[in-house]
Amino acid sequence: MNPPQLQFPPGISLERQGQTYVIFRNKREEIGGVALTETPLGDTQLRPYLAAGKESDKTTVAFIAQQMSDVLLMHQAQKPAHLRREPYPPNNLPEGVKAFENKLLPCSRCGQFVAKLIFAEEVSSAVAMEDLAKKLELEAFVSAYPIWIIGAPDSENDDIAKHLTLQIAPIKGAVYWEHPDKMNQRLIELDDHHC
Repeated sequence: MNPPQLQFPPGISLERQGQTYVIFRNKREEIGGVALTETPLGDTQLRPYLAAGKESDKTTVAFIAQQMSDVLLMHQAQKPAHLRREPYPPNNLPEGVKAFENKLLPCSRCGQFVAKLIFAEEVSSAVAMEDLAKKLELEAFVSAYPIWIIGAPDSENDDIAKHLTLQIAPIKGAVYWEHPDKMNQRLIELDDHHC
């Protein structure tokens, strides 16, 4: 399966400048971009940004960054198992940087992503969940598939524990409590009805 080509809105183009893909409107007006950095383990990290005064172009930048992320993740998933490594937990994080485990769930038939889960088990309040959602907003803003943040459980007993949960894409919802079995059923249904 070949990764899909990036799709650009009318008048939008992308130009590589060193380790950054700069996004232009009408080939001359920079609206933002995606900087590429390498982690100590050799993984590629994408860092989308908006140019100063270009808040109205947030959707366009997020749309392109999401596509770039999906292509990289699909490329990683297609590697033979012996060449893949679990990216979480990451090694050698800079001081003050927090990493969250992410799970992308591909369709069992076509391989396209149907959902993403972001695990933040130390997030234990609705306010903290909303704060995290704001930090992830640019990444998730234009996602074509659902993205949920899964927070802290309300109990140590896994049989009955519900987790703080918030859907942040493609439509942002409200914070609620949900048992993992219910989320798993929803993910199975997404896969069953994808294609």
